[in-house]
Amino acid sequence: MELRHLRYFLAVAEERHFTRAAEHLGISPPTLTQQVQALEAELGVTLLRRNNRSVSLTEAGQRFLEEARKTLLQSEHATLVARRAGRGEVGRIEIGYVTSASLAGIIPSSLAAFRQSNPHVDVQLHRMETVRQLSALAEGQIDIGFLRQPKRYPLGIVGNIVWRQPFILAMPINHPLAKRDQINIAALADEPFIASSVELELGFGGQIQEIAAEGNFAPKVIGRAPDLLTILTLVASGLGVALVPESFRKMHIGTIAYRPLAGPQRNALLAAARRRDDAAPAIKAFLRVMRRTLAQSAEAGVTRD
Repeated sequence: MELRHLRYFLAVAEERHFTRAAEHLGISPPTLTQQVQALEAELGVTLLRRNNRSVSLTEAGQRFLEEARKTLLQSEHATLVARRAGRGEVGRIEIGYVTSASLAGIIPSSLAAFRQSNPHVDVQLHRMETVRQLSALAEGQIDIGFLRQPKRYPLGIVGNIVWRQPFILAMPINHPLAKRDQINIAALADEPFIASSVELELGFGGQIQEIAAEGNFAPKVIGRAPDLLTILTLVASGLGVALVPESFRKMHIGTIAYRPLAGPQRNALLAAARRRDDAAPAIKAFLRVMRRTLAQSAEAGVTRD
């Protein structure tokens, strides 16, 4: 039994006339009659009573009509779902992100724009640091990661820089350097640093080492933390200073002062990463919306790559 047989039967059942049904379907009356007879033969029941003037449904035909309508509606729904999925309009996306990606507005703006054009895609967010994101990407636990740009990606993972943010210095509000409008790198030579433990070798940590090298010193790391929020907590406690992305100014902690670095801008880099061989339409659709959203932000004067 084919779906066209159900459509032929449905047309006759609704028109109660073979000629009118055939005209509606765009086929000849003899062809329609032959197809309906073939359906009845396959089912082994009589669906229609015929005479020279009209057509009526048998009891079996009435029952079959109800199921045929349901089947055709389900078929149309399945076709629509498949087409939407092929365009990336339905599905599920798991997204990992570092905190600064949210504070910088990348996650909120991209997700809001994506929701407008793809309301039937289920998007789940997971805050996690870069190392965990790279592992989760490789294991298929997340589909897209907004993370610190690593020196190199694991096999099978690709990424592109999508945002650049200046590094600033976070320090206790009563720190002597807080009296300055901007901080020279060399002035940090003797300062105790709070650094990230999980990202030390992944771009962000490496950049801090490079910034310290400009002042001809190695940072005196007296404490490490698993994420930047914990780093700020330790800074607020007076344990040391830290270099953080500028977006962390939005973390209003009363005992922390933020100051820009003197000299050329040193940027913290954020990247969007995914599995190289992942061709899911919903993922591609989200990345397209993200790039468009970031381009619009750039036109409005927001710094990005």
